[in-house]
Amino acid sequence: MRATGLGLAVALLMLGACKVEQDAGPAGPPAPAADEAGLVYVDASLNGKTVELSVGDTLRVELESIPTAGYIWQVADQPDFLLLKAEGTRPTDPDFQNQPGVTGGNHYLAFDFTAEAAGTAELRLVEGRPWELEAGGEPDGTFTVTVNVLD
Repeated sequence: MRATGLGLAVALLMLGACKVEQDAGPAGPPAPAADEAGLVYVDASLNGKTVELSVGDTLRVELESIPTAGYIWQVADQPDFLLLKAEGTRPTDPDFQNQPGVTGGNHYLAFDFTAEAAGTAELRLVEGRPWELEAGGEPDGTFTVTVNVLD
C-alpha cells in the first residue's frame, strides 16, 4: 500500500487543519462549483463508476471520514498518469464545527489529482486507521473509480 506524507496527513486531520495548494482558507477546500472549469468532482455516489476528463484537468475525489477517530482515506492504487497535487479537509457541518471549542465530527477528505497524460486505469482509496492498515488490517471502506483521461 502506498501512502504519501501519511504521518503529516494524520496529524493535520486529527487537528482538523487543512493543506491545499491555493486559497482554501481555514475550512479546507471549498465544495466544488458545478461549472468550475477543468474540475471533475467525484464523491461516494460514483464508487465503482467511470469518469472522463481531459489532460490538464483536475480530478477531485472527496469522501466523508472521521479523522478525529483516526479513520481517514488513503490512496492505495494510483494510475501513473494522475499526479496527486493536494489533499485537504473540510467539516461536514461547518456552521457547527467551526464554532470555538468544537472538536471532532465527520469531515470531507479531498484528494486533487492532475491528469498528466491520456490513459485509462483504476484509482483506489481505502479508509481506516493508518496504523491498523500498516499492520495488515483490512480497510473499513474501499472506494474505486475508473479514470479515463482523453487527449
